Formats: sequence, C-alpha cells, structure tokens
Amino acid sequence: MSWRALAASSGLVAGLGCAAFSDPMGRERALADAQLRYTQQVRWGNLDAASEFIAPEERAAFLGQTHAFEAIRITEYDIGRIDYGEDRRSATVHVTYHGYSLASAQEQRIDEQQTWTRPGSGNSWLVRPQLAGLIESFPAASR
Repeated sequence: MSWRALAASSGLVAGLGCAAFSDPMGRERALADAQLRYTQQVRWGNLDAASEFIAPEERAAFLGQTHAFEAIRITEYDIGRIDYGEDRRSATVHVTYHGYSLASAQEQRIDEQQTWTRPGSGNSWLVRPQLAGLIESFPAASR
C-alpha cells in the first residue's frame, strides 16, 4: 500500500471517528431524555414527577400550579428541535401543547419555550419552564 493510500485511509477513519464521537459524554442524549420525560410528565399532569427536572429555586412556584393544572387536560404535544447555546451548557426547546379546560371542550394550542441548563460538569439538565403562560391560557383553570 502506498503512503498516499495509507494517509487517505487514516484521514477517513479519523474523520469518521470525530463524527461518531462528537458528544462522547452523552450530554445531548441526556438532555433529549430529560426533556422528553419532563414534557411527558407535564402532559399527564404529574407535576410532582415533572418537578425533579425544575431548577431548585423555581420548584415551589412550579408545584404551586398543581391545583390549577388539575382542571386542564393536555391531549398532545409537539417537541421542536433543541437549540444549544455556544457553551453547550444551555439549550432552548420549543414545545407546543394542545389541551382543554374541563370547563370547556374547546381545544387550545399553547406554546412554551423551555430553557434548559446543565449545572456542574455532569449530565444532569434542569429546566426553567414557562407553564404560567399555559395556565393563563385556560381562565377557568386559574380560578
């Protein structure tokens, strides 16, 4: 094998290796998993379970919405793409919920922008949700 062929093949292997290991710590996968589990818990109205993904300083306010959330049923949701910050320690995700208040059978579309951060050096991600806007979309539920 000539030195050119050897150099070309090692360059190809190195390029494929970099593509395969662009996230060797699994942080993107960890965020995708956490974001999906959080959104599913919100969809089913299980705010206690969803709160484990909430930033600690916002957890009490989030759980304070439990009573109002009991009057809401989310029928489905759509998760947009994950946009990572330049430092890869933060990300935003646009989620569209479809739901209705038990006081009305009229379905509404609610958009939420979730802001996720990765504190520390591990793979744990925490969200700063904007569910207050979701609750306000259902006036009967906020009473």
